[in-house]
Amino acid sequence: MEFHYRHTQIGWVILGVLAAIGVLVAPRLPEGGFGIAGGPLLAVLAVVLLLFSTLTVEIGGEAIRLRFGVGLIRKRFELAEVRGWEAVRNPWYCGWGIRLGPRGVLWNVSGYDAVELTLADGRHFRIGTDEPDALVAAIARARPGVPARAADGTLPATAGGASPWRPLLLVGLVLLIVVGSIFWVQMRPPVVNVRADSFEVESLFYGTTFAADDISAISLEPTLPRVLARTNGFAAARTLRGHFNVEGLGSGRLYVDFGAAPYVLVRLRDGFVIVNLPQPEQTRALYEQMARTWPDRAAGEP
Repeated sequence: MEFHYRHTQIGWVILGVLAAIGVLVAPRLPEGGFGIAGGPLLAVLAVVLLLFSTLTVEIGGEAIRLRFGVGLIRKRFELAEVRGWEAVRNPWYCGWGIRLGPRGVLWNVSGYDAVELTLADGRHFRIGTDEPDALVAAIARARPGVPARAADGTLPATAGGASPWRPLLLVGLVLLIVVGSIFWVQMRPPVVNVRADSFEVESLFYGTTFAADDISAISLEPTLPRVLARTNGFAAARTLRGHFNVEGLGSGRLYVDFGAAPYVLVRLRDGFVIVNLPQPEQTRALYEQMARTWPDRAAGEP
């Protein structure tokens, strides 16, 4: 089949979103558990990548053909059904992918430009594209003798002189709020709950419960050993949460703030946990609670 127009647009927005999800989520997966926790994530990202990474538009053989990605999602319009077409601009809130808007269905992978088709039954369909003028011209060549008429009542993408940067600024503001909120929550002091059979550390992404049977020793340390590397954790503004390699101890978990000695060191059969609280007396009270709960494992206050 001969096509007199064929163009593939790369979905940079969708690729960027997928990359951002991978960057944000991957470091927070449990250490050693990537196959269990990360496998489904990789599968979902791969499926979305294959299905929606590109949008190809072809005109030829008496039809307009569209397909996302590898072609599992596709659509065909007979040229004889196309009664009007024009270049339009989508509002930012229409989004990307397959969307149902006030003007009908939109297929889009990036940007705001599109060509709106008016079909014989009165329906409208928008094709996202980064070359709207070329697509309009290609449809006109494929429909000789049919005047390209305006698709009535187009959406006010930039009506009233709205700045095209406003959506980007809004998205940036939302991302800033989300990232700022994550940082604020991560920097909050951990909550430690001590029970006879376990103790629990509550912290966003990195909180977990440790069984009492796994505890080999508890001590109150005046200083924090040198932290060698972060393996899977949060580190900002002298706050450490998650998995780290520590000199003399190896790999374990830290829930500490620098400069707030002392520190409770809990040695486990496999690894360790170091915790401190904002006030020294709070940390000492935590150690004393653990020492009363498991007196055979307490080393005594230095």
